[in-house]
Amino acid sequence: YGPYVVHDQGKEGKDYRSLKKEDNVLEITLERAIALLSEPKSQRGRRKAAVPVKELGNHPADESPVNIYDGPYGLYVKHGKTNASLPEGKKPEDMTLELAIELLEAKESTKKTSRKSAKSATKSSASSAKKTTRKTTAKKAAGTTAKKRTARKK
Repeated sequence: YGPYVVHDQGKEGKDYRSLKKEDNVLEITLERAIALLSEPKSQRGRRKAAVPVKELGNHPADESPVNIYDGPYGLYVKHGKTNASLPEGKKPEDMTLELAIELLEAKESTKKTSRKSAKSATKSSASSAKKTTRKTTAKKAAGTTAKKRTARKK
């Protein structure tokens, strides 16, 4: 949207850069266009890689890092693919590796139990559904349809 500069690269395609607000479309110079094209493309709507607020150290079980991050819903501890929210009022400076491991273990235990209970609940409901018998409705006789009448001749 808006004015832009294009560099046609032949078979490789075209390289586009939007003009900044301070750039005037009618007065842009070749040097300014080259400077815009040399800048990296802006990643619209994409997040940058999360930078840890605090690094707590490596997990004793597998030596992978345990870090504290600031996400859109507040502070959280991350180890591998497991994320655990920090309790309200806890500051990153107050957190230790031991407290973080406790939070992560609590999160992992709740994750595992909820999946097993959900699977067992679906199995029991499926087996009870199979036991019920289905009532069949009586079929009507085929010859009870209305007869067509022909028009009378006068």
